Amino acid sequence: MESNVSQSPVSLPVNPGYYNDHHFHYGYHVYAAAVVAKYDPEWALQYFDRILLYIRDYANPWKDDEFFTPFRQKDWWLGSSWASGIVSAENSPHGRNQESSSEAIAAYESMALFGHVMTEIMENEDSSRLETAKMVRDAGELLTTTEIQATNRYWHVWSSKTHNNTYPKAYTQPVVGMLYETMASFQTWFSPYPLVSYGIQLMPFTAVGEQRDDPEWASILYPKYEESCEAAGDFCTENGWDIIQAGLCATAGNLKAALDQASILTDETFTSDGGSGNSLSNTIWYIATRPE
Repeated sequence: MESNVSQSPVSLPVNPGYYNDHHFHYGYHVYAAAVVAKYDPEWALQYFDRILLYIRDYANPWKDDEFFTPFRQKDWWLGSSWASGIVSAENSPHGRNQESSSEAIAAYESMALFGHVMTEIMENEDSSRLETAKMVRDAGELLTTTEIQATNRYWHVWSSKTHNNTYPKAYTQPVVGMLYETMASFQTWFSPYPLVSYGIQLMPFTAVGEQRDDPEWASILYPKYEESCEAAGDFCTENGWDIIQAGLCATAGNLKAALDQASILTDETFTSDGGSGNSLSNTIWYIATRPE
């Protein structure tokens, strides 16, 4: 197993040997585990240690763990994370990078939620593992908070009375698509469409989005997203990016228009590569809970 992992090509999308994108992908598993644990404490007690393997891989809060390094993806100096855990996938002179700031936030949100649920369960059912659950909760909250702050500094680009733009005026886009150690760029690994650089910073639709996305920034971003989605045509609708557009519309303050957009989304949209994992009910919940 170790041999196969360490020799896997660096170009694989989720490369285990180079720890690429682990927090992005494992975070979804941890979120699912938190939801199941909330409604099935017996399952949670049985599988707690197995779910911890995900967390210990990408956000291990224990410095004396002999199997996993502490906080693998996190850059405590910047406050954000690096998706390429060891080296840049393309051996870029600009170093490591991270594309989706929002999925990084969601990974740590998931950890905090799992820790919260397990703390409640352990208080009643298994005091011997209570401190472990508390550590997961507390570390998850710290990671989430710092990742949000870094995202609003390095990925969300705008100026206002309460927010200073990090970048020079020559950078005109409201998002950074990929942040490297020495470069900010408006691009993604998998598509040339601008809407993808926008949308990859807005998923998934979870509760932390309310702290992540400033409404003023969203109102600046939305017209560009809408224009890009229209220009991309079928690519936008067939890959689920119009789901993200509806959520962004709500964050920008237009809940009625967002609900109108959500009402015409097709079943195929939610089962597409981009839409899978989302649902109409989750989209409507997200829209309805945005501040007006």
